[in-house]
Amino acid sequence: VKNELGRDAVILRTRSYRKGRLWGLFGGRNVWEVRASANDRQIEGTYYPHPHEGARQPIDVPAPQNARSDVDAQVGQIKRMVEALLTMQSAPTQMPTELKALREHLGQQDVHEEIAAEILKDLSLNLTGKELEDPRVLGECLVEKLADRILTRDCSDKVDGCRISALIGPTGVGKTTTIAKLAANHKLREGKRVGMITIDTYRIAAVDQLKIYAEIIDVPLHVVLTAGELKSAIESMRDFDVILIDTAGRSQYDRLRLSQLSGFIKAADPHDVHLVMAATAGRAAMNSTLERFVQLGANSVIVTKLDEATACGSVLNIADAGKLPISFVTTGQDVPDDIQPADARRLARCIVEGN
Repeated sequence: VKNELGRDAVILRTRSYRKGRLWGLFGGRNVWEVRASANDRQIEGTYYPHPHEGARQPIDVPAPQNARSDVDAQVGQIKRMVEALLTMQSAPTQMPTELKALREHLGQQDVHEEIAAEILKDLSLNLTGKELEDPRVLGECLVEKLADRILTRDCSDKVDGCRISALIGPTGVGKTTTIAKLAANHKLREGKRVGMITIDTYRIAAVDQLKIYAEIIDVPLHVVLTAGELKSAIESMRDFDVILIDTAGRSQYDRLRLSQLSGFIKAADPHDVHLVMAATAGRAAMNSTLERFVQLGANSVIVTKLDEATACGSVLNIADAGKLPISFVTTGQDVPDDIQPADARRLARCIVEGN
């Protein structure tokens, strides 16, 4: 400033900022804006610091080519993000009437909004205008799209020797009743030799309940306290067709007891580790349960209390969130009737038909 205006020049204002940034996010360089005055002369300019001398030079140096390429790539990425967001925001107003009705129906069935949006986008891209106007075609296509997202697991497939299945999950989801249903179906309907083991010694009522079921079904029941006892009980029933292991309910937030449960699961080395989840669980509880129990080796999900849920969409939400197949669903308290192997199309139709 003194070089330009003389020794008596007065700096009126300075500020430092980054110039050349895209939407305030990427690139640019530090610059100084200086406003100064000397009598009747006044100048205003923009400068950036010289790396060695501290002198001021006008910003007219072009950016390096590689930096410019990086900026261009970032700009392109942000443009694509903005376009995607604008498309999502404008979709409801541009959506055909038929798809708007489906979106409302899926919402009533408790299907999470993100999942519903993806399914409806698929339908809009793959169906013609006439197909969208045909309720039968639209309904069948929706069933197909839903079924494709519901993974299932067939637990009747053959295994070498005795099939060992363990049920794990949080408290209050119906594990004990579910294991009784499975035992009754294996014994009474399939004619298999079945044995049961429980490590749920925390609730005396649970042991007594399972003992009653075991007596009615006429299958042996072992009550064990340690991983060593669990191994011995399994060895004593190795010539059976099926061994079912009931475990104590564990909060997904109780790391100590989850670790204890993990030790039992490793000792049993089961073919199936069914995570039992209630269809009535809220979204937060569902996500935290899946996250914690999958770490214990769960390879499928049994969805219980479907009869108590307000809608069937929870099955889709569970399958989609955990990326685990559904093995069974239960629809009541009756033993052995209220349990069925999971069928993707049947569950999808349940969501579409709303029953």
